[in-house]
Amino acid sequence: MFQKRGDNRRKPSREQRRASRKETAVRWVRRVGTTLGVLLVGLGLPYLVLQGYTHTMTSEYFQVNYLDVEGLEYLEERVLLEAAERIAGENILNIDPRRLESTMRGLPFVRSVTVERRLPDRLRIAIEEHRPAAIIVDEGLWLADESGEVFLAMDSAQALKGLWNLPLVTGVTRGELASESGRERLLEALSVWDLYHAMGMEKQQRLSELHLDAGLGLSFVTEETGTEIRLGWGRWEERLHRLNVVQRSLIRRGMDAEYVLVDQERDLNRVTVGPRAEPWMRNEAGPAEVP
Repeated sequence: MFQKRGDNRRKPSREQRRASRKETAVRWVRRVGTTLGVLLVGLGLPYLVLQGYTHTMTSEYFQVNYLDVEGLEYLEERVLLEAAERIAGENILNIDPRRLESTMRGLPFVRSVTVERRLPDRLRIAIEEHRPAAIIVDEGLWLADESGEVFLAMDSAQALKGLWNLPLVTGVTRGELASESGRERLLEALSVWDLYHAMGMEKQQRLSELHLDAGLGLSFVTEETGTEIRLGWGRWEERLHRLNVVQRSLIRRGMDAEYVLVDQERDLNRVTVGPRAEPWMRNEAGPAEVP
């Protein structure tokens, strides 16, 4: 059998018991303090965030006071400001740049738009416009840009901005210009129009119309006399140089032509001119070749 040994352990002294109680109290205070700190942070931080957010969203410091608008040439600034009329005084952080861009893309002449916030109170609006290059006649008048894209119906407001000086294009529809080949054909014709002016030929005969025909090719119509100048397709510089010689010859002879045909495929020296005759002489007048 096991025998119980006597308990020889010494009892703690009064000082030791006092130190132990003090240590226990300190641990308890620390534990309670940590718990209270966590609770205060957990409850106080969201409150501080909410107060900060409320202050930011209502502060006059972040109200939109300035609009920096770039890239306007054809679009009237008042039209842009009307589209953005609710921006002034609005908190800049409440404004959705992408939504504002979507709204402004529907404005006349606007090809693309970028809206940026510039804290604390400024918005930058950068506009890229369609640059009108021609007026298309197709069940009304339409503007086409430098890429051949038809983008806007013509009206009196645009006429006041001097756009009637653009080439008037007939013989092509908006449906045809929706295709890449149609746009390329238009751009080639416009380049010939520009070449005509670059050569100074408008001093002899100003142009009013550019006509495209799938079979006959490119034709010009002069402004003062309504003369049809048929150029066909290709070899543009050669054709215009030859036309220049013919126009000078007609002016020197005091002749007015109803049409000038520089559309020969092989021999560009053969230019047919239809002299404009008085009404009673038209049955007798016939075409002539100008050397």
